Amino acid sequence: MANKVKEEPKKISVITPTFNSSYMLEKTLESVLRQDYLNLEHIIADAGSSDNTVELLQKYKIKYRQVGKNLIWISEKDNGIYDGVNKASEMSTGDFLLHMEDIFAYDHALTDMVEQLEKANADYVFGGLIYQLNGKIIRKWSGKPGNWELGFMMATPTLLYTRKVWEKHGPYSSDYVSENGQDASDYDFQIKLMKDKELKFISLPKPLVIYYAGGSSNNNFYYRWLCIKECQKVLRNNHARFPLFTNFCKTGIALFAYITAPRTIIELDEWMK
Repeated sequence: MANKVKEEPKKISVITPTFNSSYMLEKTLESVLRQDYLNLEHIIADAGSSDNTVELLQKYKIKYRQVGKNLIWISEKDNGIYDGVNKASEMSTGDFLLHMEDIFAYDHALTDMVEQLEKANADYVFGGLIYQLNGKIIRKWSGKPGNWELGFMMATPTLLYTRKVWEKHGPYSSDYVSENGQDASDYDFQIKLMKDKELKFISLPKPLVIYYAGGSSNNNFYYRWLCIKECQKVLRNNHARFPLFTNFCKTGIALFAYITAPRTIIELDEWMK
């Protein structure tokens, strides 16, 4: 009886946009490098950084090759974060896509996500996330599913989806102001997925990613207000039945999670080991 040939795991494309953020980029690169899922390409869309980003990418391209992974990057001006995400996604060749700019909570995260996705024969999977600021937990995302009309939003860095999903609902919309409403295009993409009754999902209610809070849209009330306005536009464009109510619920969920966060210290160096 002939031996069965073991099938190669399907390929994951991790998409990371960046601009003059080499400190955070190196943490992301190191985290992806440490993942035990090997059939992986990491595509970086750099918006023409003037720091040491290019040198960093050249160094890590060699490191990735040494462990059997592939690092692909471009460095050129773009029209914002989601233009970069779209460019990188169009360059990708993976069976699954994931957009993240942070670090995985453990080295088996991508393997867990793919295994659960394939076991459930689903189209996308998402899970839990920990927000940290200056080493303290300021919000936790459970990873449990919810109703988007009641303000639910998936944690974008944990959202792994099939190429079929991207081809059906991509690219990310450029109709929203990414600098002032950082999660609006993410939100738009997610609503399209959650409204699509033909798509099947699976959730992992445990931390998969650690998110580094600290950007302007996270710390500045003015930018947060503009983000709310952009999300209101998203809801109207996606024909939400009660867009104002949904946006109120979404904002309330985020505010409640922030207020009730434990503020405990998270040992980031331990997470990177």
